[in-house]
Amino acid sequence: MGFCDNADCAYNNCSNAYTSPPTRFPNPGTVAPQPPLYGCPHTPSGFTVTFCPTGEIPNYQSRPDFINPNGNSNKCLDVKGGVFVNGTPVQIYDCNGSQAQMWSIIRGNGTVRLSGTNYCLDAGSSPGNGVKVKIWTCYEGLVAQQWSWTDDNHIALTGRGLCLDLTSGKLDNGNPVQTWQCMDANQNQIWT
Repeated sequence: MGFCDNADCAYNNCSNAYTSPPTRFPNPGTVAPQPPLYGCPHTPSGFTVTFCPTGEIPNYQSRPDFINPNGNSNKCLDVKGGVFVNGTPVQIYDCNGSQAQMWSIIRGNGTVRLSGTNYCLDAGSSPGNGVKVKIWTCYEGLVAQQWSWTDDNHIALTGRGLCLDLTSGKLDNGNPVQTWQCMDANQNQIWT
């Protein structure tokens, strides 16, 4: 009665999610919504199941939010100049509530996405100590965009031993962030 076929998904892993438009709707003659999102409304309950074209189910455990260096709520991870194009540097800047400072991140492995866009935090093709971080179009499975937000508040490049790092620990506006070898005691690598 208007429900979609079942999608079997484990937490934070939806490789076999239902990726085509829903096939049943409450009202005969209703057509599926156009990409990029497919939805299957169930009017009596008020719920809508929404599927993304990549096969992922939206992660509602994460809400867009600021990423602050070491608990400093006055400073935010920021896309330089609010310019959303491949290669724009990511820096520290005074929190101002702009789109350039709103990120989607969850505990565990995944991407760090600039909320409402298709840009991800990207460590580049040769990450290492001192390599500056940028945004780049999100690509599923791209190593440079696979991060893990750990329980001790490090944002680590998955499997590389490198962490998102506040360059020289400076909170000056415009200070670019970088990757650096992960160290537990390094306060430049704590993100809240």
